[in-house]
This record gives sequence, C-alpha cells and structure tokens, in this order.
Amino acid sequence: MTFREMLMAEHSREVTNKILEEIRHNPSKIDELMDCFLDSNNRICQRAAWPIGDLGEKFPQLVIPYMQKLIDNLAHPHHEAIKRNTVRTWQNMNIPEEFQGVVYDICFNYMIDPKEAVAIRAFSMTVCANICKEVPELCEEMLTVIPDLLENGSSGLCNRGYKVMDLLKKYQSNIYL
Repeated sequence: MTFREMLMAEHSREVTNKILEEIRHNPSKIDELMDCFLDSNNRICQRAAWPIGDLGEKFPQLVIPYMQKLIDNLAHPHHEAIKRNTVRTWQNMNIPEEFQGVVYDICFNYMIDPKEAVAIRAFSMTVCANICKEVPELCEEMLTVIPDLLENGSSGLCNRGYKVMDLLKKYQSNIYL
C-alpha cells in the first residue's frame, strides 16, 4: 500500500508509525511522503503533516534535502498542520547555514503574530532560539520581543518563552567570551 493510500484510508498514530517505520528501513521512501505533504489535496497534505512532524523528531537529517521545498510550501500552506509540523520539524534539527536567514524570518514572523496558533508560535520561538545559538547577534532581537509575547500569552507560550529567554542569555554571553 502506498503512503497516499494509507493516509487516505485513515488518519491515526498507527498509520504515522507505519510510515515512519517504512522510512526508517528505506530512507528513499521519504520522497513519497514529501510528495503527499506537498500535495495540493488538502486532506492528503494535512494527514501527511503528522508523519512529517514525527520524522523531524526521529530522523531530522532526512529532512535537510527538502528544506527549500518546505520553505516554498509555507508561502501558501493548504492547512494549519503544514505550518505547525514544518516548524515542529525545524525545531529538532540543525538548520543548514544557507537557510538560517529565511527560516529565522519565517519563524520570527510566526512567533510575533498573535493570530497564529500557540503551537506554531512556540515551535517558532524554539527554531529562532536554535538559530541564535549559531548567530548570537540575533539574541538581542529575540530578548526584546519575547517579553511582549508573554504579557498576553497562553501558559504554554509563556513557559516556552521563559525557557528560551534563559537560553538566549547564555548564547548572548558567549559572544563576549
């Protein structure tokens, strides 16, 4: 059964795990999953988003060749799950240097947008912080913005924000060492 057939038949943890297991044994099958995730069919891309998010947690190195496609896909996402799981994937990987600027900009804009879902904003905050580790000059911008986000933020966003601010202060102090 193809990934498309599996995703059309059912949206479940079981299907997600089967897809990840197949990719673990045959990494080239990620092409098939990415085709589903980047599909124009709303249902297919939404259902493929869950395995993509988990793929980023378990096998982030497999996502790197698809960075430009993921970035391009965010220009017109077919579903909230696309944004959420793309950014969720990025928070678990080292963003290649050539993509750090554009990924930082995307995630920074998601993070400061009060209309975005809390999960997207929280994941974006982590992605930005991870890039700040590599580019500590960005820490000041983040440390300036995050307190404003915490004023009216959910408990989850506030929790993430306080942890990220602590990390950013450490990264920032490394500039001067």
